[in-house]
Amino acid sequence: MADQIVLTADTRNGSGKGEARALRAQGRVPAIAYGADLENTALHVDAKELRHALHTDAGENAVISLTIDGEKHLTMPREIHRHPVRRDVLHLDFVAINKNVKVSVEVPLHVVGDGPEAAVVNQSMNVLYIEVLPLVVPESIEVSIEGREVGDVIRAGEIELPEGVELLDDPERTAVSIVMPDMGPADDEDDETEVTEQNAETVEGDSE
Repeated sequence: MADQIVLTADTRNGSGKGEARALRAQGRVPAIAYGADLENTALHVDAKELRHALHTDAGENAVISLTIDGEKHLTMPREIHRHPVRRDVLHLDFVAINKNVKVSVEVPLHVVGDGPEAAVVNQSMNVLYIEVLPLVVPESIEVSIEGREVGDVIRAGEIELPEGVELLDDPERTAVSIVMPDMGPADDEDDETEVTEQNAETVEGDSE
């Protein structure tokens, strides 16, 4: 379930890179809030408080109770822009939501269970794109490979989802496959042997 976090924002009147740099120098992060019954509002929040808000188990799917000018709005962070090196948040959007209306989110997909001995588990999908009510967004979704055999393929539509969660990904998309280990080294040895035999034949032909 998504964490609900309380965060206070201050509105801002200015705009542009100069104002944004000044805010960041003061330990603030410029942002904009909109959606539901909230008009576009330019604001800024405390950088440390925002960092804590985005580092819960819910990650970027955290539900944030954002207070703007004394009024509380239920929001979710979106369009998070980070510094390419430090990874600090430079700017983000707060999208106002209705707790009774489903939202589209991506959640981590975790493989659990023991597959066949010596087999390799290829996870093609690390996240699932789903639709769910904002206050019950799962932190992650698990897919079990217990009892699976080599050659088995688990498609997105076969993954068991929590009640009330709807899959938005292509249900035929491969999520996990179980294969035998790569036999590359053995093939390389065969190739090397074949090349050596070909070289020997060439030498014999030249000597004739």
